[in-house]
Amino acid sequence: MAQSLFPNFLEYSRFVRRCNALLPSIQVIRQALVFKEVEGISVSIIDSFPIPLCQPIRNFRSKVLGDYANVGYNATKGQYFYGCKCHALVSESGYVIDYTITPASMADSSIIEEVLSQFRTPTVLGDMGYLGQSLHDRLELKGIDLITPVRKNMKQKKILFPNFSKRRKVIERVFSFLTNLGAERCKSRSPQGFQLKLEMILLAYSLLLNQLNHWNQRL
Repeated sequence: MAQSLFPNFLEYSRFVRRCNALLPSIQVIRQALVFKEVEGISVSIIDSFPIPLCQPIRNFRSKVLGDYANVGYNATKGQYFYGCKCHALVSESGYVIDYTITPASMADSSIIEEVLSQFRTPTVLGDMGYLGQSLHDRLELKGIDLITPVRKNMKQKKILFPNFSKRRKVIERVFSFLTNLGAERCKSRSPQGFQLKLEMILLAYSLLLNQLNHWNQRL
């Protein structure tokens, strides 16, 4: 069916090679679009989502992307998984500003400074995974105020930031949309193929969001 509709379409292996060659261009296009939309913002949101590379029963046997993946814990589903984590910085308008991929076991708090290395806002909203006085102090020296929930045994008894929970839900909706686009399902067996799929999903999502925002402005 596809061959009859697209008789001059490249055979699969050549198509994959051409897509891989386009990875830098896809990144540039996505970043240019996103950075234009988020220029001047003062608040961003940070969190991570899992990218499993096999079924849980194969967690300790899988060798897919062995140099970049391992076993970590998905607190949302309450289960261990073999794969990677995508740590993402998101604007309140829903754009994925930047991201970093790590092995699944990497703690969110240990990678936040890398995620913020290319783009930073005066205020960053995080969850319980970013608690830690030393981390807050280091970011404060860089002019970043990291806002997180508080534990019962902490001196500060409540979050001193307006509508914190409501504003953080933006990143949950973004991750849900990315999951629907296939961000948590990866069959790639090479690092470049893995990143290519994620970049293509992020570009498609950014274009959809951009178009939706423009439509809303016309209403």
